[in-house]
Amino acid sequence: MSDDNPEMEEVLIQPLENLLLHIGRGIAQSQVEMDKNSYATQVLIDTDEALSERGIVAPWYHFPEVKVDLKIELSIQSVSETRENNKVARRSHLFAAPMNAAYCNTFHRDVQGSSSIQMRIVSIPPPTKPERPGEV
Repeated sequence: MSDDNPEMEEVLIQPLENLLLHIGRGIAQSQVEMDKNSYATQVLIDTDEALSERGIVAPWYHFPEVKVDLKIELSIQSVSETRENNKVARRSHLFAAPMNAAYCNTFHRDVQGSSSIQMRIVSIPPPTKPERPGEV
């Protein structure tokens, strides 16, 4: 397999925040790639005299909304951490495991007993730059 397309590593259990972070990054990276494609298309149009004379504009795409429905198994794990002055602190972490064939077969789980997380990611306009005192 080429370096551009590394082999997929299946991770069965990971902290929930990592799972959500990877979903968000994947969506954001997809948007960046669509923007790059639109920009490159516009450059090609602008450098072709026949096309640029006709006022052709490259299409731009975006995800106005992405809906995600995850079937996962959730578990909480407490971790003891020794801090300064030998004080022990306990922290709980929420872990998620995808309810896919590998997980179900490895841990003998039934997909009907899974949890469901639904999330909506929507595009919004970029924030406006706040005015600084004294600026016009």
